[in-house]
Amino acid sequence: MQAPGSNQRGAWQRAVLRDDADAHRPVGWVELFIDLVFVVIISVLAHGLEDSAHSEPLLRFVLQFVAVFWVWNGFTYYTERFESHGLENRLFTFLGILTVAGLAVWGEDGLGHNYLGFAASFLLARGLNMVMWLRAGRHEPRFRRAAAGFTAGYGASFALIGVSLAVDEAWRLALWGFAVLVDIAAPAVTARFQFGLPGISRDKFPERFGLLTLIVLGEVVASVIQGVATANEATDVSVPTIADAILGLAIGFGLWWVYFDFVARRPTKPDFVIALVWVYLHIAMLIGMVIVGVSISEALLSREEGASGTILPAIGITLVAIALLELTLDRAADEPTGARLSPLLKAGIGVALMLLASVATPYSATTVLSVGVAALAIPAAYGARVYYRHPARG
Repeated sequence: MQAPGSNQRGAWQRAVLRDDADAHRPVGWVELFIDLVFVVIISVLAHGLEDSAHSEPLLRFVLQFVAVFWVWNGFTYYTERFESHGLENRLFTFLGILTVAGLAVWGEDGLGHNYLGFAASFLLARGLNMVMWLRAGRHEPRFRRAAAGFTAGYGASFALIGVSLAVDEAWRLALWGFAVLVDIAAPAVTARFQFGLPGISRDKFPERFGLLTLIVLGEVVASVIQGVATANEATDVSVPTIADAILGLAIGFGLWWVYFDFVARRPTKPDFVIALVWVYLHIAMLIGMVIVGVSISEALLSREEGASGTILPAIGITLVAIALLELTLDRAADEPTGARLSPLLKAGIGVALMLLASVATPYSATTVLSVGVAALAIPAAYGARVYYRHPARG
Protein backbone atom coordinates (compact mmCIF):
# COMPACT_ATOMS: atom_id res chain seq x y z
CA MET A 1 0.00 0.00 0.00
CA GLN A 2 1.32 3.42 -0.81
CA ALA A 3 1.66 5.94 1.94
CA PRO A 4 -0.79 8.80 1.82
CA GLY A 5 1.15 11.63 0.34
CA SER A 6 3.19 9.38 -1.97
CA ASN A 7 0.56 10.00 -4.63
CA GLN A 8 0.50 13.74 -3.98
CA ARG A 9 2.21 16.08 -6.38
CA GLY A 10 4.66 18.71 -5.29
CA ALA A 11 7.40 18.89 -2.69
CA TRP A 12 5.16 20.49 -0.05
CA GLN A 13 2.34 18.08 0.81
CA ARG A 14 -0.95 18.41 2.65
CA ALA A 15 -1.54 16.60 5.94
CA VAL A 16 -3.39 13.37 5.09
CA LEU A 17 -4.52 10.95 7.79
CA ARG A 18 -2.80 7.62 7.30
CA ASP A 19 -4.98 4.57 6.87
CA ASP A 20 -2.43 1.74 6.68
CA ALA A 21 -2.22 0.40 10.23
CA ASP A 22 -1.84 -3.19 9.04
CA ALA A 23 0.79 -2.43 6.40
CA HIS A 24 4.47 -2.78 7.22
CA ARG A 25 5.98 0.66 7.78
CA PRO A 26 9.68 0.87 8.58
CA VAL A 27 10.97 3.61 10.83
CA GLY A 28 12.30 6.40 8.61
CA TRP A 29 15.81 7.80 8.65
CA VAL A 30 14.56 11.25 9.62
CA GLU A 31 12.85 9.78 12.70
CA LEU A 32 16.06 8.03 13.70
CA PHE A 33 17.90 11.32 13.28
CA ILE A 34 15.65 13.28 15.65
CA ASP A 35 15.98 10.47 18.21
CA LEU A 36 19.73 11.21 18.30
CA VAL A 37 18.97 14.57 19.89
CA PHE A 38 16.90 12.85 22.56
CA VAL A 39 19.98 10.74 23.35
CA VAL A 40 21.65 13.95 24.48
CA ILE A 41 18.83 15.31 26.63
CA ILE A 42 18.30 11.95 28.36
CA SER A 43 22.02 11.84 29.15
CA VAL A 44 21.85 15.39 30.54
CA LEU A 45 18.87 14.55 32.76
CA ALA A 46 20.53 11.36 34.00
CA HIS A 47 23.69 13.30 34.85
CA GLY A 48 21.61 15.77 36.85
CA LEU A 49 20.16 12.89 38.86
CA GLU A 50 23.59 11.79 40.15
CA ASP A 51 24.16 12.29 43.86
CA SER A 52 20.53 13.28 44.31
CA ALA A 53 18.39 10.16 44.08
CA HIS A 54 17.25 10.56 47.71
CA SER A 55 16.20 14.22 47.62
CA GLU A 56 14.06 16.82 45.88
CA PRO A 57 16.11 16.64 42.64
CA LEU A 58 14.55 13.22 42.07
CA LEU A 59 11.16 14.93 41.75
CA ARG A 60 12.71 17.52 39.45
CA PHE A 61 14.20 14.77 37.31
CA VAL A 62 10.84 13.02 37.02
CA LEU A 63 9.07 16.26 36.04
CA GLN A 64 11.72 17.09 33.45
CA PHE A 65 11.83 13.56 32.08
CA VAL A 66 8.05 13.36 31.68
CA ALA A 67 8.04 16.71 29.87
CA VAL A 68 10.84 15.63 27.52
CA PHE A 69 9.19 12.26 26.91
CA TRP A 70 5.94 13.98 26.03
CA VAL A 71 7.70 16.24 23.54
CA TRP A 72 9.11 13.09 21.92
CA ASN A 73 5.70 11.43 22.01
CA GLY A 74 4.05 14.48 20.45
CA PHE A 75 6.36 14.43 17.44
CA THR A 76 6.15 10.63 17.24
CA TYR A 77 2.36 10.53 17.33
CA TYR A 78 2.05 13.25 14.70
CA THR A 79 4.35 11.26 12.42
CA GLU A 80 2.31 8.13 13.12
CA ARG A 81 -0.84 9.89 11.96
CA PHE A 82 0.44 12.19 9.20
CA GLU A 83 3.83 10.97 7.99
CA SER A 84 4.70 12.05 4.47
CA HIS A 85 7.75 12.20 2.25
CA GLY A 86 7.35 15.90 1.56
CA LEU A 87 9.67 18.74 2.44
CA GLU A 88 7.26 19.94 5.14
CA ASN A 89 8.01 16.76 7.11
CA ARG A 90 11.74 17.49 7.02
CA LEU A 91 11.20 21.12 7.97
CA PHE A 92 9.05 20.21 10.98
CA THR A 93 11.66 17.64 12.00
CA PHE A 94 14.51 20.13 11.85
CA LEU A 95 12.55 22.71 13.84
CA GLY A 96 11.78 19.97 16.37
CA ILE A 97 15.48 19.14 16.60
CA LEU A 98 16.26 22.77 17.40
CA THR A 99 13.75 22.84 20.27
CA VAL A 100 15.02 19.54 21.72
CA ALA A 101 18.60 20.80 21.42
CA GLY A 102 17.51 23.76 23.54
CA LEU A 103 16.07 21.38 26.13
CA ALA A 104 19.45 19.62 26.23
CA VAL A 105 21.46 22.86 26.47
CA TRP A 106 19.46 24.09 29.45
CA GLY A 107 18.45 20.67 30.80
CA GLU A 108 20.92 20.51 33.68
CA ASP A 109 19.11 22.10 36.63
CA GLY A 110 16.42 22.95 34.10
CA LEU A 111 13.88 23.62 36.85
CA GLY A 112 16.40 25.74 38.77
CA HIS A 113 18.85 28.34 37.52
CA ASN A 114 18.42 27.22 33.87
CA TYR A 115 14.63 27.41 34.05
CA LEU A 116 14.21 30.26 31.57
CA GLY A 117 16.09 28.48 28.78
CA PHE A 118 14.57 25.06 29.53
CA ALA A 119 11.01 26.38 29.79
CA ALA A 120 11.40 28.52 26.64
CA SER A 121 12.67 25.48 24.70
CA PHE A 122 9.75 23.42 25.94
CA LEU A 123 7.30 26.14 24.94
CA LEU A 124 8.84 26.33 21.47
CA ALA A 125 8.53 22.54 21.12
CA ARG A 126 4.93 22.64 22.23
CA GLY A 127 4.19 25.63 20.00
CA LEU A 128 5.57 23.76 17.01
CA ASN A 129 3.47 20.74 17.91
CA MET A 130 0.34 22.89 18.14
CA VAL A 131 1.04 24.36 14.69
CA MET A 132 1.36 20.82 13.32
CA TRP A 133 -1.95 19.75 14.89
CA LEU A 134 -3.75 22.85 13.62
CA ARG A 135 -2.39 22.21 10.15
CA ALA A 136 -3.57 18.58 10.35
CA GLY A 137 -7.05 19.63 11.47
CA ARG A 138 -7.28 22.17 8.66
CA HIS A 139 -6.41 19.62 5.98
CA GLU A 140 -8.11 16.53 7.45
CA PRO A 141 -11.74 17.02 8.58
CA ARG A 142 -11.84 13.60 10.30
CA PHE A 143 -9.11 14.70 12.67
CA ARG A 144 -10.36 18.24 13.27
CA ARG A 145 -11.95 17.74 16.68
CA ALA A 146 -9.00 15.70 17.94
CA ALA A 147 -6.59 18.37 16.70
CA ALA A 148 -8.61 21.04 18.50
CA GLY A 149 -8.48 18.98 21.70
CA PHE A 150 -4.73 18.52 21.47
CA THR A 151 -4.22 22.21 20.81
CA ALA A 152 -6.44 23.24 23.72
CA GLY A 153 -4.67 20.90 26.14
CA TYR A 154 -1.20 21.92 25.05
CA GLY A 155 -2.31 25.55 25.04
CA ALA A 156 -3.38 25.28 28.70
CA SER A 157 -0.01 23.76 29.57
CA PHE A 158 1.67 26.49 27.54
CA ALA A 159 -0.15 29.17 29.56
CA LEU A 160 0.71 27.60 32.93
CA ILE A 161 4.39 27.49 32.11
CA GLY A 162 4.21 31.05 30.83
CA VAL A 163 2.81 32.14 34.21
CA SER A 164 5.51 30.13 36.01
CA LEU A 165 8.17 32.39 34.49
CA ALA A 166 6.87 35.26 36.63
CA VAL A 167 6.71 33.54 40.05
CA ASP A 168 9.26 32.35 42.61
CA GLU A 169 10.91 28.93 42.45
CA ALA A 170 8.53 27.13 44.84
CA TRP A 171 5.45 28.14 42.85
CA ARG A 172 7.35 27.59 39.62
CA LEU A 173 7.91 23.92 40.42
CA ALA A 174 4.24 23.44 41.32
CA LEU A 175 3.05 25.15 38.14
CA TRP A 176 5.46 23.12 36.02
CA GLY A 177 4.20 19.89 37.57
CA PHE A 178 0.58 20.87 36.98
CA ALA A 179 1.40 21.91 33.40
CA VAL A 180 3.03 18.54 32.71
CA LEU A 181 -0.04 16.74 34.06
CA VAL A 182 -2.30 18.82 31.81
CA ASP A 183 0.02 18.10 28.90
CA ILE A 184 -0.03 14.33 29.24
CA ALA A 185 -3.79 14.32 29.94
CA ALA A 186 -4.60 16.04 26.63
CA PRO A 187 -4.73 12.78 24.58
CA ALA A 188 -7.08 11.22 27.14
CA VAL A 189 -9.45 14.17 26.75
CA THR A 190 -9.44 13.69 22.96
CA ALA A 191 -10.07 9.94 23.18
CA ARG A 192 -13.74 10.24 22.26
CA PHE A 193 -12.76 12.16 19.12
CA GLN A 194 -10.37 9.43 17.99
CA PHE A 195 -12.74 6.48 18.09
CA GLY A 196 -13.52 5.51 14.53
CA LEU A 197 -10.27 6.92 13.16
CA PRO A 198 -7.76 4.57 11.49
CA GLY A 199 -5.88 2.44 14.00
CA ILE A 200 -2.31 2.94 15.14
CA SER A 201 0.26 0.93 13.18
CA ARG A 202 0.92 -2.50 14.62
CA ASP A 203 4.63 -2.52 13.94
CA LYS A 204 6.05 0.97 13.43
CA PHE A 205 4.59 2.73 16.50
CA PRO A 206 5.76 -0.03 18.90
CA GLU A 207 9.13 0.00 17.13
CA ARG A 208 9.54 3.73 17.83
CA PHE A 209 9.02 3.07 21.54
CA GLY A 210 11.44 0.17 21.35
CA LEU A 211 14.06 2.49 19.86
CA LEU A 212 13.52 5.03 22.64
CA THR A 213 13.86 2.23 25.18
CA LEU A 214 17.17 1.29 23.58
CA ILE A 215 18.31 4.90 23.99
CA VAL A 216 17.49 4.74 27.71
CA LEU A 217 19.15 1.34 28.08
CA GLY A 218 22.17 2.80 26.33
CA GLU A 219 22.27 5.40 29.09
CA VAL A 220 22.21 2.56 31.65
CA VAL A 221 25.22 0.96 29.96
CA ALA A 222 27.00 4.32 29.66
CA SER A 223 26.40 5.04 33.37
CA VAL A 224 27.99 1.73 34.37
CA ILE A 225 31.02 2.25 32.13
CA GLN A 226 31.47 5.87 33.21
CA GLY A 227 31.22 4.78 36.84
CA VAL A 228 34.12 2.38 36.36
CA ALA A 229 36.11 4.97 34.42
CA THR A 230 35.61 7.60 37.14
CA ALA A 231 36.56 5.10 39.85
CA ASN A 232 39.69 4.27 37.88
CA GLU A 233 40.65 7.95 37.66
CA ALA A 234 40.24 8.44 41.40
CA THR A 235 42.06 5.25 42.40
CA ASP A 236 43.17 2.33 40.31
CA VAL A 237 40.09 0.27 39.61
CA SER A 238 39.84 -2.80 41.85
CA VAL A 239 38.77 -6.35 41.11
CA PRO A 240 35.57 -5.93 43.22
CA THR A 241 34.67 -2.82 41.22
CA ILE A 242 35.14 -4.69 37.95
CA ALA A 243 33.03 -7.57 39.28
CA ASP A 244 30.28 -5.13 40.28
CA ALA A 245 30.46 -3.45 36.87
CA ILE A 246 29.93 -6.83 35.21
CA LEU A 247 26.87 -7.34 37.40
CA GLY A 248 25.67 -3.84 36.49
CA LEU A 249 25.98 -4.56 32.77
CA ALA A 250 24.16 -7.84 33.35
CA ILE A 251 21.28 -5.86 34.89
CA GLY A 252 21.17 -3.63 31.79
CA PHE A 253 21.17 -6.71 29.59
CA GLY A 254 18.45 -8.28 31.71
CA LEU A 255 16.24 -5.20 31.36
CA TRP A 256 16.74 -5.35 27.59
CA TRP A 257 15.90 -9.06 27.57
CA VAL A 258 12.70 -8.74 29.58
CA TYR A 259 11.32 -5.71 27.71
CA PHE A 260 12.12 -6.83 24.18
CA ASP A 261 11.08 -10.45 24.66
CA PHE A 262 7.83 -9.74 26.47
CA VAL A 263 6.66 -6.30 25.28
CA ALA A 264 8.36 -4.93 22.17
CA ARG A 265 7.60 -7.89 19.91
CA ARG A 266 3.80 -7.55 20.26
CA PRO A 267 1.38 -4.75 19.31
CA THR A 268 -1.15 -3.26 21.71
CA LYS A 269 -4.80 -4.25 21.67
CA PRO A 270 -6.69 -2.35 18.96
CA ASP A 271 -8.20 0.22 21.30
CA PHE A 272 -7.13 3.86 21.62
CA VAL A 273 -7.55 4.03 25.41
CA ILE A 274 -5.50 0.87 25.93
CA ALA A 275 -2.83 2.21 23.57
CA LEU A 276 -2.74 5.42 25.61
CA VAL A 277 -2.31 3.46 28.85
CA TRP A 278 0.52 1.60 27.08
CA VAL A 279 2.19 4.97 26.42
CA TYR A 280 1.78 6.12 30.03
CA LEU A 281 3.26 2.88 31.37
CA HIS A 282 6.33 3.44 29.24
CA ILE A 283 6.96 6.66 31.17
CA ALA A 284 7.17 4.78 34.48
CA MET A 285 9.30 2.03 32.97
CA LEU A 286 11.80 4.40 31.35
CA ILE A 287 12.14 6.50 34.51
CA GLY A 288 12.88 3.30 36.43
CA MET A 289 15.54 2.32 33.90
CA VAL A 290 17.31 5.68 34.09
CA ILE A 291 17.36 5.52 37.89
CA VAL A 292 18.78 1.98 37.69
CA GLY A 293 21.70 3.18 35.57
CA VAL A 294 22.47 6.21 37.72
CA SER A 295 22.21 4.15 40.91
CA ILE A 296 24.60 1.51 39.62
CA SER A 297 27.10 4.22 38.69
CA GLU A 298 26.90 5.70 42.19
CA ALA A 299 27.32 2.25 43.75
CA LEU A 300 30.49 1.69 41.73
CA LEU A 301 31.93 5.01 42.91
CA SER A 302 31.06 4.48 46.57
CA ARG A 303 31.97 1.19 48.20
CA GLU A 304 29.98 2.03 51.35
CA GLU A 305 27.05 -0.17 52.28
CA GLY A 306 23.74 1.48 51.52
CA ALA A 307 25.10 3.49 48.57
CA SER A 308 23.17 1.23 46.20
CA GLY A 309 19.84 1.57 47.99
CA THR A 310 17.86 2.79 44.96
CA ILE A 311 18.86 -0.01 42.58
CA LEU A 312 16.37 -2.64 43.73
CA PRO A 313 13.29 -0.37 43.98
CA ALA A 314 14.11 1.07 40.55
CA ILE A 315 14.32 -2.43 39.07
CA GLY A 316 11.10 -3.25 40.90
CA ILE A 317 9.27 -0.27 39.40
CA THR A 318 10.55 -1.22 35.96
CA LEU A 319 9.37 -4.82 36.30
CA VAL A 320 5.93 -3.82 37.55
CA ALA A 321 5.58 -1.42 34.61
CA ILE A 322 6.59 -4.17 32.18
CA ALA A 323 4.08 -6.53 33.79
CA LEU A 324 1.30 -3.98 33.34
CA LEU A 325 2.44 -3.33 29.77
CA GLU A 326 1.95 -7.02 29.01
CA LEU A 327 -1.71 -6.69 29.96
CA THR A 328 -2.20 -4.06 27.24
CA LEU A 329 -0.82 -6.24 24.44
CA ASP A 330 -2.73 -8.15 21.82
CA ARG A 331 -2.47 -11.94 22.09
CA ALA A 332 -2.12 -14.10 19.02
CA ALA A 333 -3.60 -17.59 19.09
CA ASP A 334 -0.11 -19.11 19.29
CA GLU A 335 1.30 -16.72 21.91
CA PRO A 336 3.53 -18.91 24.12
CA THR A 337 3.56 -16.80 27.31
CA GLY A 338 0.90 -17.29 29.95
CA ALA A 339 -1.72 -14.55 29.92
CA ARG A 340 -1.68 -14.38 33.73
CA LEU A 341 1.50 -16.15 34.79
CA SER A 342 3.87 -14.00 32.75
CA PRO A 343 2.78 -10.56 34.08
CA LEU A 344 2.19 -11.91 37.60
CA LEU A 345 5.73 -13.28 37.68
CA LYS A 346 7.26 -9.89 36.87
CA ALA A 347 4.88 -7.94 39.11
CA GLY A 348 5.55 -10.29 42.01
CA ILE A 349 9.31 -9.99 41.63
CA GLY A 350 9.06 -6.23 41.27
CA VAL A 351 7.00 -5.83 44.44
CA ALA A 352 9.34 -8.18 46.31
CA LEU A 353 12.34 -6.05 45.30
CA MET A 354 10.65 -2.88 46.52
CA LEU A 355 9.76 -4.54 49.83
CA LEU A 356 13.30 -5.87 50.23
CA ALA A 357 14.70 -2.39 49.60
CA SER A 358 12.40 -0.94 52.27
CA VAL A 359 14.18 -2.97 54.97
CA ALA A 360 16.53 -0.63 56.81
CA THR A 361 19.51 -3.03 56.82
CA PRO A 362 22.17 -1.70 54.41
CA TYR A 363 23.48 -4.10 51.81
CA SER A 364 26.78 -4.06 49.95
CA ALA A 365 26.79 -3.08 46.28
CA THR A 366 27.77 -6.61 45.29
CA THR A 367 24.83 -8.10 47.19
CA VAL A 368 22.34 -5.65 45.73
CA LEU A 369 23.62 -6.08 42.19
CA SER A 370 23.57 -9.86 42.54
CA VAL A 371 19.97 -9.77 43.75
CA GLY A 372 19.09 -7.53 40.79
CA VAL A 373 20.66 -9.93 38.31
CA ALA A 374 18.91 -12.92 39.89
CA ALA A 375 15.56 -11.10 39.85
CA LEU A 376 15.83 -10.34 36.13
CA ALA A 377 17.11 -13.83 35.37
CA ILE A 378 13.83 -15.40 36.52
CA PRO A 379 11.52 -13.86 33.89
CA ALA A 380 14.29 -14.16 31.30
CA ALA A 381 14.56 -17.90 32.02
CA TYR A 382 10.79 -18.24 31.90
CA GLY A 383 10.73 -16.50 28.52
CA ALA A 384 13.52 -18.68 27.14
CA ARG A 385 11.69 -21.79 28.30
CA VAL A 386 8.36 -20.98 26.66
CA TYR A 387 9.80 -19.38 23.51
CA TYR A 388 12.27 -22.07 22.60
CA ARG A 389 9.80 -24.85 23.32
CA HIS A 390 7.24 -23.15 21.09
CA PRO A 391 7.82 -23.39 17.33
CA ALA A 392 5.86 -20.22 16.52
CA ARG A 393 7.72 -17.69 18.62
CA GLY A 394 6.80 -14.08 17.75
